[in-house]
Amino acid sequence: MATDFEQNLLERAFEALRVLLVEGDSGLELKPYPALLPDGGRDAAWEITAPNYSAQLLVEAFRRFTPRDVNRVLGGISPLVRKILHDPPILVVAPWLSSRSRELLAERGLNYLDLTGNVRLKVARPSILLRLEGAQQDPNPPAKPPVRLQGAGINALIRVLVDYEPPYRLVELARAARLSNAYVSRALETLDEERLIERPAGSKVVTSVDWPNLLRARAAQYDMFKANRARGYLARSGPRQLYRQLAELQDEQAVVTGSFAASEFVHLAAPAQLALYVPNAQDFAQRHELMPARQSANIILLDAADQSQLERARQADHGAFHVGVSQVALDCLAGNGRMPEEGEALVEWMTSNETAWRTPELPKT
Repeated sequence: MATDFEQNLLERAFEALRVLLVEGDSGLELKPYPALLPDGGRDAAWEITAPNYSAQLLVEAFRRFTPRDVNRVLGGISPLVRKILHDPPILVVAPWLSSRSRELLAERGLNYLDLTGNVRLKVARPSILLRLEGAQQDPNPPAKPPVRLQGAGINALIRVLVDYEPPYRLVELARAARLSNAYVSRALETLDEERLIERPAGSKVVTSVDWPNLLRARAAQYDMFKANRARGYLARSGPRQLYRQLAELQDEQAVVTGSFAASEFVHLAAPAQLALYVPNAQDFAQRHELMPARQSANIILLDAADQSQLERARQADHGAFHVGVSQVALDCLAGNGRMPEEGEALVEWMTSNETAWRTPELPKT
């Protein structure tokens, strides 16, 4: 039985979908379907009619929908409901659906509609395909918002989650990332809700990490050039020559990221811009005779926003020091130009070569 809130939500969603379906003299109509829904069934059933066909939708209203609720949608359909409505399409309605929620619903073949205008409806007969975008941010966020995937703390935690294979406990993660237990607890709640990690019910042990989508989610709220103080320079002999010099000097203070670091694993095109984390941009620029450049810079010097970005740096075969593979992926995904494409290619390489870069367990401390 739907609550008053859900009933109001259903009424508003019904009207929104009705307007979309009847627009342009489509010949379609939407009306309530008087099906007897057994206990445990969805909150409503609607029928779409056309001159020659009709289709029923099984509808469930959510006061607040999170990616974790996808399993509830799929797991709550009884065989009796399927029999009564002939295995109908399912429609999830909510005040707002996040991009992650919409992605997971679509992956499972589930339809959705939120009151901000995000819509996916696919019906075989009558043939209907609707795909519309509404608000990308929650217009009415909860009073106590969850930890966002922004800031120095979250970067340290995400790198630990990506770089080390689970299982691990909350206190172990907090120790490895040098964060408070309270902060990590809240962050894990958010990641669990977004289905970026898995934890058994009632447990504080992380048993699985969806690290490719965790990197993408973090990169969506991170800008390599804004989060880190970035300064552009021009190297007269070009970025590759400076890269060779760093390899010869084996300078541990200048740590390579971005396209040059990604090219160690994936090759899309010759890198044209060298990005480096350095402790002091002015000193480095003077030592290597770099000229300040606001446009057409081929060297970018970065002041790392957090020490976690430099942790687990490694020396490449040719001598230069690179940030860890997960940080390279983050920086590329959150970069400009073709860097996001390089980041995606690197994530694909990481997926196929997980044993080459991911550590089996957290270090013992």
